[in-house]
Amino acid sequence: MGQILSIINGASPQNSRSDDALNLSIPAKFKIQVVGDEKQVSARLQQYNIIDKKEEITRGVVGKNCYDYRSCEQEEDLEEQKLSIEVRWIKHYSSEYKILLVGEGDFSFSASLAVAFVSAKNITATSLDSIEFLSTNYKNALSNINKLRSLGAKVMHDVDATKMANVFPFNCMRFDRVVFNFPLAGFFPYESKGVVIWRHRILVQQFFENAKSMIHINGEIHITHKSNGFFKEWNLEFIASSVGLRLIEEVPFNLKDYPGYRNKYGFGGDKNFNCIPSKTYKFGLKKPNEKGGSYFLK
Repeated sequence: MGQILSIINGASPQNSRSDDALNLSIPAKFKIQVVGDEKQVSARLQQYNIIDKKEEITRGVVGKNCYDYRSCEQEEDLEEQKLSIEVRWIKHYSSEYKILLVGEGDFSFSASLAVAFVSAKNITATSLDSIEFLSTNYKNALSNINKLRSLGAKVMHDVDATKMANVFPFNCMRFDRVVFNFPLAGFFPYESKGVVIWRHRILVQQFFENAKSMIHINGEIHITHKSNGFFKEWNLEFIASSVGLRLIEEVPFNLKDYPGYRNKYGFGGDKNFNCIPSKTYKFGLKKPNEKGGSYFLK
């Protein structure tokens, strides 16, 4: 990983009992079925309203994804299929989750998840770098990408995690987990420590601002990050709170939990860096009664 990123419901219609209003409020697909006396019509309208609400909930579950929308009947069929598929886990991640990974280096982390799940149809793995850069600088990048695609993953390049929420197709996608491992804004050897920390905080803040609009209400944003010295001074929890997120938990990170994962240096360094000690920080949306101030980084 260690990939560098640049600094970055309408209410249901009210059912009326007048004939004119009925024509306006009954969904077209149900109009031919609405016959009988007033009580029967009222009962059926109530039933249809429940169906409409169910469809709204269904759309919410799939995150109003532009190309993931399914009718109620298709959703029920899908749920039946899911029951016959074994749910697989690797550490914090389930094969049932829709997972977005950003800032991938040689794609070995996302490939590790895909192999563990057997199917990667719920994985979207992205990099800021182009495919040309990856093939030149990471010897295993192409094989990892091919592995992901063969297992059904979506793989995308030139994706800036600090701007993605407003870019198609991400602007109409929702995920259960958004993952950014070892974020890095760059190397600045001639700048003061304070300025370098500020640059990295800006990166994390802008990533959070994008990722929070791309998760379901109970979704999570994960950052795996070194937890000592210079890195601890980034103060992830404070940045998250400033943009309306809360820390759910922080857990020690162990590279061995993800077979095949190789954490790479940024700027194309194909060597692995020392990620001890590190933690995975899990963030979620703040609850309505929780407050979050505006942060000074702009």
